[in-house]
Amino acid sequence: MEKIRLHTAAAVLLALCPPRIGQAAPPGSLWASDSLTKVMRSAAPHQDRGGPVLLAGAQGEMVSGQAVFRPTEDLARATTSISDLQHRLSDASIPARAVKLQWVRYIDVDRNTAGIPDDELVAKAPTSIPDPYWEDASIPVRAEQAQPVWIEVHVPRQAEAGDYDAVLTVAGGGDSVELPLVLHVWDFEIPKEPHLSVINWARFPGRAYRDRTEKYSEEYWSLFGEFCAFLVEHRQTDVNASLGLIRQEGDEAAGYTHDTSRLERLSEAAFAAGIRQIHLHSVGGKTGPILDPASRVKARSDLTRLAALEDMIQRRAWHGRFLVAISDEPFIHHEDSYAAVVDRVHELAPSVRCVEAVEAEYLGKLDIYVPKLSHLNLWYPRFDQARRQGAELWFYTCCHPVGRYPNRFLDQSLLKVRVLHWINYLYDLKGYLHWGLNQFGTDEPYTQEAISKGLPLGDRAIAYPGSKGLLGSLRFSAQRDGLQDYEYLWVLENRLAGIKKGVGKEAFWLDPRQRSLELCRRVIWSFHDYTRDPSVLLETRRAIAEEIEALQAGPLLVLQTSPPEGAVVPAGPRHINIRGLAPPGGKVTVNGKPIINENVKPGGYFLHFDFLSDADPTVTVAVEYAGRKRTVERTFRLTD
Repeated sequence: MEKIRLHTAAAVLLALCPPRIGQAAPPGSLWASDSLTKVMRSAAPHQDRGGPVLLAGAQGEMVSGQAVFRPTEDLARATTSISDLQHRLSDASIPARAVKLQWVRYIDVDRNTAGIPDDELVAKAPTSIPDPYWEDASIPVRAEQAQPVWIEVHVPRQAEAGDYDAVLTVAGGGDSVELPLVLHVWDFEIPKEPHLSVINWARFPGRAYRDRTEKYSEEYWSLFGEFCAFLVEHRQTDVNASLGLIRQEGDEAAGYTHDTSRLERLSEAAFAAGIRQIHLHSVGGKTGPILDPASRVKARSDLTRLAALEDMIQRRAWHGRFLVAISDEPFIHHEDSYAAVVDRVHELAPSVRCVEAVEAEYLGKLDIYVPKLSHLNLWYPRFDQARRQGAELWFYTCCHPVGRYPNRFLDQSLLKVRVLHWINYLYDLKGYLHWGLNQFGTDEPYTQEAISKGLPLGDRAIAYPGSKGLLGSLRFSAQRDGLQDYEYLWVLENRLAGIKKGVGKEAFWLDPRQRSLELCRRVIWSFHDYTRDPSVLLETRRAIAEEIEALQAGPLLVLQTSPPEGAVVPAGPRHINIRGLAPPGGKVTVNGKPIINENVKPGGYFLHFDFLSDADPTVTVAVEYAGRKRTVERTFRLTD
């Protein structure tokens, strides 16, 4: 059905945009790409890339796509535009102003990230790699070089579900070339409030803006609010700041006085923009180099500011909105001394939680453990134990991990960025941290040295400075898209939880998370084992959306198997237990055969079993009710 719909869309739009016979040749080629491809300068159109730009997203989602322009001659000025998006079956439309078109800029690199296998790189250095977006609406383009344009559609929450048609235009040299675009809007909303906590440590105002405003002026706070709004637009929930914003006077003998007005002003601006939590750095430090076994963690002298922070939280009713870090990346020899500082923080500020990027497993009553992805993989049983004992569990990436792990380095694929948040869902991890939003190493931000000085490519920055505020990048958009993927999985789980609650006792067997996990495992299987095929991720995302829609469209058919779909089933026998929910009175079949009436309960709960044959790894269940039919399948991996 999806393929038929999209082929029809292509035919409709090509009819709207016929070749211009007798007119001058267009200024170049324009073809569709996807949101997981880093388009290299040498890219050229191929026959299998024909047809429109195909996008799909939920109501309220920021949907990403990409087209590629390749001019036949140098153009001093190329511009992009798009028509309104018109619903195919009604008068509904999405205005062109809801679409952001951004030319993609390139970073020249003369090295690759150390420790990454060649087959995991998007290109070998020296080369140019796409990442930042141009701030300018028009840019010069070179003949016979691919120039991608990134497309972002902000789907209104009230948008009517269905297919929308539009035309993308690139103009230059007195002529233009057009490309159809089709957006499919799913019939459900992406949650407005994110279900993950996400932070990229930022510098504010940063190198590009440090001389732009007077520190702590009203203009300064306004700029900070815009900074936070940009982060929220990319589904970031948290921002970092310094505990030094609480001004302290006095000494230990005479006592201290504190002024929290600057932290309050920063917090007001952040919360108004939609930021959820503020991480304050840092209330402790190390007595020696991080790898020195004699090094210990000790509280800083300004730990006394914590009491003022607690008073501010109580006065402003900002409970649950502040976290503090003690000393970044404590190692195994820091465990006892670190745990002692955690206790001291809890004593002085009981409303504040401690969060830390960690290199050790036993850190006392630390509230939020944030191990590096590779350490989470290697030490998972201990971190899972800490979670069961009440800690929250996130993960982080930075200069590591390398190898075949996913990460956000400039010379890795966008799939690796996006799949990070499928890890969040697979292991039920509540947050993600990265140290480098805009930690530029030089004043020239669009250079290898600025985003990589002394570190892997791109590790320092994932957003770039424009004249009017921060600009995004392919990697930052891919992270947002991965966070939205997480929400798709969450919505499906939440819908099934609602069905379980509504049915009551007869749904005792239903695990609302199982189906989302089955779909998640089509893309990723462990912390470091995942598909490298973009089409697998995009197709799985489509499957999640279709299952969400099916739950509300009817007839109801909820299916759960033991073992879960995708499980390895060796011979001996291949016994699958099947449980499900259907409308009371519906006719249920398994592999085309009706199940006996006694196995369909009055409330619609049914049960059955199946022995998989050596030749067929699939169980097919169907329900017919009120003249409508729905069929679902579960497929397993058979081995000897």
